[in-house]
Amino acid sequence: MSDEFDPDTDMGGAWPTDASPADSDRDELQDGPGGDKAGGAGEPADSEARGPYYPNAYRFFADFLAPAYRRKTIDHPALRWCPSWFLHPEARARVDALWRAWEYLRLDPATGMSVWWKDHADHHMSRMLSPDGTFKDCTPEHRQVHPLPSIAIPDELLALHTADSPVSPS
Repeated sequence: MSDEFDPDTDMGGAWPTDASPADSDRDELQDGPGGDKAGGAGEPADSEARGPYYPNAYRFFADFLAPAYRRKTIDHPALRWCPSWFLHPEARARVDALWRAWEYLRLDPATGMSVWWKDHADHHMSRMLSPDGTFKDCTPEHRQVHPLPSIAIPDELLALHTADSPVSPS
């Protein structure tokens, strides 16, 4: 068995970029608003109209992230990983963030994937794989890391709505 990368076998037959698995021609960009080609001039296409390539973060991890982000994590003191990563709330949140960013940035044909690797994958994966990170106390058999300590948050604080939240109603 060779360690040489083969995109046809290592990535499920294609490197996903601008199309969804249901598209017959992965290289053809769909028409955007006004008949323009989506993703032109370095602008991301309307991802809502296009739909996600992967249906969820778990499928994204299984089909793309795990095969693409290869690291020797067994018996490696500088890298910590839990095969049951999806049982760790922080790992689930980070993989979900990676998936959402990937779905958006894949539509930028100019620098989308470079930005995703540099600003998202490298950032989140280095945090998760860090010896002091997400899986610090976990073993290959899985051991949950304790949440951050906190006293009970008063109900009046939990009920607050921050006016400058990016998702606050207008």
